[in-house]
Amino acid sequence: MSLLVTHPNRTALARKARDGSVFVALSRLERRGLITRRRDTYRLTRRGRDELKLVRALARLVLRTYLA
Repeated sequence: MSLLVTHPNRTALARKARDGSVFVALSRLERRGLITRRRDTYRLTRRGRDELKLVRALARLVLRTYLA
């Protein structure tokens, strides 16, 4: 989902992830209601933004406890 924040356009995503596996993951996220797609642009829903914040906070906490 972080990738969508920096590369919301479908073409930009294809350039970034050349193997195409990202689109399988995007369709899963879309089915779960975390992202929406309009034409060739992906956007995070409110639920997706909240989920991304939670994952980032958890990663920071794990990293901080690991390095301590």
